[in-house]
Amino acid sequence: MILTDRRQAGKRKEQLSYAKNLVKDRKGTTLVETMVTLFLISILMAMAASALSSASRIFVRIQKTQYAQSVLDTTMTELRTITKDAAGYVKLYERTTAMEEQYGGSKGTNTKGNAIEFMTPEGFVELVSANGCSETEIHIGDKVTGTANTVETGQLLTRYYFRNSNTGQYIFTQNGKPVARAVANVFTKGFYMGNYVEVEYSYPANVSDGSKISSITAKVTVYSEYDEATKSLKNVMATDTEVLEFRNPITVKGNADSAITAINE
Repeated sequence: MILTDRRQAGKRKEQLSYAKNLVKDRKGTTLVETMVTLFLISILMAMAASALSSASRIFVRIQKTQYAQSVLDTTMTELRTITKDAAGYVKLYERTTAMEEQYGGSKGTNTKGNAIEFMTPEGFVELVSANGCSETEIHIGDKVTGTANTVETGQLLTRYYFRNSNTGQYIFTQNGKPVARAVANVFTKGFYMGNYVEVEYSYPANVSDGSKISSITAKVTVYSEYDEATKSLKNVMATDTEVLEFRNPITVKGNADSAITAINE
């Protein structure tokens, strides 16, 4: 009986000793180790966030460039459609004239300009620009039939006018207000996706008043910004140049006195 008790006591000692050894050998995590681990994790997360941010910026930049290229291609296509049936004459207005909307009483240019004017097959005068347009009264004869809203700079715009067959001229302003037979935005504002269009037209070399030409060159540039203070477009996104061909040769109206087609009344 005593022997059995001794054996049991010995086993209990062995079990206690084994338990103590387990406690001694158990490895825990200190506060310092925890903080270091969290710090390393935060660094890795910051690196991942930076990489994602850079990738996001690159994606947005590529997307904006693609949008601008789409605007450019569609604008070029539309310009070909608008000008191919030009008849009678063609006239280019210098950049300053186009920017300040001073078409009335202005001559044209024999080189290049930012607005183009020509006759349609129906006998109307068509003025195409992307330099903006103030509020315009719509006239049919002496009757005012409506008002066209202001159009911002950087949007392609067409305006139509009755032409006096005797003088070869049309009324651009009446009593100080712009007037037209019709005004039409070529595209809606949403089409530009925050971009702005500028078009520069150029005659072939050595053109003078009365020359017959079969085409002009159009350089279209798409910008992402418009500075209202300086009235200038900034940050080129896309640009291209293309020849716009006419169905039939037409006459150039350049900088001669006889080239004044728009008048103020």
